[in-house]
Amino acid sequence: MENLTHLNWAAVVVAALVGYFPGALWYSPIGFLKPWARELGVDLSVKPEGVGLKVATGLIPALVAAIVFAMIVGPYPSLHHGLVMAAEVAVGFIATSFAIQYLYERRSPTFWLINSGYHLLQFLLMGTVLALWP
Repeated sequence: MENLTHLNWAAVVVAALVGYFPGALWYSPIGFLKPWARELGVDLSVKPEGVGLKVATGLIPALVAAIVFAMIVGPYPSLHHGLVMAAEVAVGFIATSFAIQYLYERRSPTFWLINSGYHLLQFLLMGTVLALWP
């Protein structure tokens, strides 16, 4: 395991938050909620339970992702490096992993685009924060 002392922990925490919370807009009525729900078979007239706990719990993997991403881009990355690495991680690992999984789950390309697109945005935002943090 790499030594984590070189990480700018304030930047990592902010990157995790900045990358995580746009999902609230991405998967909202002004975003992709309706096509996402349709593809997943979710009835939007039924109020979901435990949303607060899910949001809070989701912060844990978001923080882990930000930590690992900060380890990948290294200390003080340029904006170009942060964005290129974000695209490589999101497209090269996340989107392709979803593609394999969704193929066997018989999910549509629309569902893949919605979910992969969010993670591309997430990592682009994290790369931007890590690069621009003073």
